[in-house]
Formats: sequence, structure tokens, C-alpha cells
Amino acid sequence: MNTIQHVLLVDDDDIFNMLHGEVLKRLIPGVQIDVFKSGQELLHYLEQDSEPTFDLLFLDIRMPVMGGFEVLDAMATMNAERFSHSRIYVLSSTLDDRDLQRAKETPLVTDFIGKPMSFDTLRSILGQKA
Repeated sequence: MNTIQHVLLVDDDDIFNMLHGEVLKRLIPGVQIDVFKSGQELLHYLEQDSEPTFDLLFLDIRMPVMGGFEVLDAMATMNAERFSHSRIYVLSSTLDDRDLQRAKETPLVTDFIGKPMSFDTLRSILGQKA
């Protein structure tokens, strides 16, 4: 498995960002984590001239103004090559069957994860044993 060096967290909830960031730091020492509080902030970051890349993206689907699926729709119009090595996980604290189905049907999405993201969930994503 490739080494995870850069992770993006996108959630309007500071507590989830802090919790998920701590879980990531404990399981991936030295990882760079960039936190965004809105879909617009993430898209602005991704539209920069330097075309930043990332290994993992954890994206909340229920955010004010622009939800995660709207962000994914916008990302789908960007150069797909830049996301070819990235894995994108949508997060939600409500496990709505419609959201699960939409996540499965969205080509950029690797999987759907319930919040909060646990050590076991992240270990599974990273291919680590408990």
C-alpha cells in the first residue's frame, strides 16, 4: 500500500474535524492534514494553480450552502487525472439509504463512512491490523 502523506478533512463541525484529525495523527505519524470548514473552501484550494494533490479526502455530505455531493459534482468537472491516486470517503452522522446509494453511484467516491470515524474504521481504510 502507498504511504499516506496528505489528508484533507472537510466538515463544518469543528469537533469532528478535531476528533478525526487526532485519530489520523495517531495512526499516520507525520501526515499532513488540511482542514476545510466548507465545500467552497475545499474547491478554492483544489482550483489553485499548483493543482494540489492528496491521498485521502474525508468529505461531510451535510454542510450548509454546499454539501458534499455538490462538491463531488464540481470535482467531477476538474481534471480527473489529478484525483487518480486519491481515495475519497464521504462522511455522515445520519445513515440515510438515499445518501448511501448516491455515494455508491458517484464514481469519485471510494466508500461511505458513518461519523464519527473510529480507529477501527481508519485502520481498515489503511489496511492496518488492530
